[in-house]
Amino acid sequence: MLDIPDIQDQLDNLGDAYELEVSRNSSTPDTVNAIAAGEADMGLVTTESYGGAVTGPGGMTAIATDFWDAHPDHFGFEIYSLPDSDITDPEDLEGATLGVNATGTGIHAVYVKMLDEIGLSEDDVDFQEQGFPTFVEGLQDGIFDAAIFPALFAGEPRSQGFTEVFTSHDAFDGAYPFAFTIASDRALENKSDAVEAWGEDYVSVVDYIFENRDEVVSLAADHFELPEEMIDGFFLTENDYYRDQIEIDMDALQATMDELVDLGIHDESFDVQEYATNEYIEDHL
Repeated sequence: MLDIPDIQDQLDNLGDAYELEVSRNSSTPDTVNAIAAGEADMGLVTTESYGGAVTGPGGMTAIATDFWDAHPDHFGFEIYSLPDSDITDPEDLEGATLGVNATGTGIHAVYVKMLDEIGLSEDDVDFQEQGFPTFVEGLQDGIFDAAIFPALFAGEPRSQGFTEVFTSHDAFDGAYPFAFTIASDRALENKSDAVEAWGEDYVSVVDYIFENRDEVVSLAADHFELPEEMIDGFFLTENDYYRDQIEIDMDALQATMDELVDLGIHDESFDVQEYATNEYIEDHL
């Protein structure tokens, strides 16, 4: 959303305290690599990428939450097979090829969590990496047997009567923080005033988006060249993620990281309070 010029107009500090250049990546490991290489100061990452990023050699810190997954009143990632598929339950995934945008992501972790719940492991399935917009076609062409859909793309298989194999609500006991804005420690040290100014703008623009939802849907559709009804069908509805809490819940984040260790995704846990802070947004909430 921060890439949209009309939304950038709502950022009081932009242009004075900092400049903003937004790039897009197909998966959060690419974002982590860009930050580590000094090509970006900040980025949006998900749980699995965060855990690897903050303890890596580059040094990164989470500074805001973007959204939560599996909230009882909101969207949880949905895994579909074809309408006539024999794969109708998680137990049917053994030996299946699964569509994922990339391994090493929070999306990948949703699969791993459910596989663990039913006594399977990653060795019992094959992951096929593709971009989310190709997932329906990938299922129809037999490239994979089931695929995971984020909120933006889940409306298509849902409306076409695809078989819902499971959702992240089924895999997890409750809501957990899923996506975060992280910043390189290099940027936090050398550009702290700019990051602080961004934090103030971030809080205000989140409020603006909630208060002007219909306008923002139209702006996003035009900017990203997507059908307006596609965005309107999920954004800030029950078919969207839980976005109401942007400060970092340290206890919930710690529990999520510990669970990734239990699942074998990360080798060892860490104290998230060493790698996360609310100091750049808390005074503006």
